[in-house]
Amino acid sequence: MPRPRNQTARRQQLLEAALQVINTNGPANVQMKDVADAAGLATGSVYYYYDNVDELLRHVHALAYERYYTSRVEAIGGLTDPREKVATLIRLGLPSPSDVPLSLALYQVTVDKARDADHGEMITDLCGQQVRLYQQLLDEGVEQGYFTPLASTHRIAENIIALEDGYGLGLCSGNHDYDFDEAVQSILEAVSLWTQCPDLLTPTRKRSRVRTQTSRVIAEASA
Repeated sequence: MPRPRNQTARRQQLLEAALQVINTNGPANVQMKDVADAAGLATGSVYYYYDNVDELLRHVHALAYERYYTSRVEAIGGLTDPREKVATLIRLGLPSPSDVPLSLALYQVTVDKARDADHGEMITDLCGQQVRLYQQLLDEGVEQGYFTPLASTHRIAENIIALEDGYGLGLCSGNHDYDFDEAVQSILEAVSLWTQCPDLLTPTRKRSRVRTQTSRVIAEASA
């Protein structure tokens, strides 16, 4: 049976089905047949694209890398002010409702594969790239006189990622103590204190522009 011409679309279809199965059954209980059923395909079709379940789980990391690193780099590509760049990254660093299936699956795969060296390397790479991106922008802000950090920019960058992960897990797991916008604001407040930059707490009028841009980037990344 020949593969469909649009292999990218079919892979995306299977990955979305895999996310559904992961979030329903847990990573340890994912079967190729379950993924095929969720995608509305024959089990054999899944094997045209993925050799086994572990390869599917690895592609969850690839999707997360695209969403939480590559798309964020693209989002700030046209910006010049490091304060605006940091604020944009923070808003894009938390899972919007459309990101929840991917983010929840990533959290589960990360825990399930905690003792797997290859999966550990992938999550370490994702976190490391995000930390380096934040540190670069924080250093830019210091050089331009906007930020006066109370700790090293590397440590602040690590703490931002830790906050994103913590709030992100809450948003994905049904924590009703805060919503998406409140989580964004909480992280902005923390970074504003760490960098002694009140300008990060932008007025609502300016924040609306960031929100509009964020929605566009998220939509493009999910397409």
